[in-house]
Amino acid sequence: MTVRIEEVIGRNLRQIREGKDLSQTDLGQAMEQHLGKPWSRQAVSAAEKGRRFFTAADLLGLARALDVSIPHFFMLTDWRDENAVELVEGVSVPAAEYRDRILHEVDARGSAQLMTTADLQELGDAVVKMRENYAKAGAALAGLEVGVVYAAKAVKLADEATAEQLAQRLGEQSSD
Repeated sequence: MTVRIEEVIGRNLRQIREGKDLSQTDLGQAMEQHLGKPWSRQAVSAAEKGRRFFTAADLLGLARALDVSIPHFFMLTDWRDENAVELVEGVSVPAAEYRDRILHEVDARGSAQLMTTADLQELGDAVVKMRENYAKAGAALAGLEVGVVYAAKAVKLADEATAEQLAQRLGEQSSD
């Protein structure tokens, strides 16, 4: 079966919009922020039915409004059902080639694993931030442990032996 590229984009647009619990009117109004003018509910409906040609600006506006990457609009719902994608009347691309042009990586089972450079950068930044927060938390915890021992000594709630036992207990728990 051959499917038109506008139908692929439209199906994905609808699925993404519904997944974000937006009405067609909501999405149309959100487009004003990204393209300078809203889309009517009818324009969104036509787009979802594959009855609209999409400009690069349209795709970027939709991606921004729905907070997804542009390649999400080009994914085939089921790679096995489609044998070709029609780009323009009379010009089709086999589904396998289409998939390879859209995806960055294909795993052994043939399912798509889409990860962009931006995704990798975001993931790396998150790991660095987590590492920094972990280091800060560890340093704060160590300082707190020492503070508890000195506080016990300072208010004379504990003699030297009791303070030493408390320090050992805290040391054992932090090494677990």
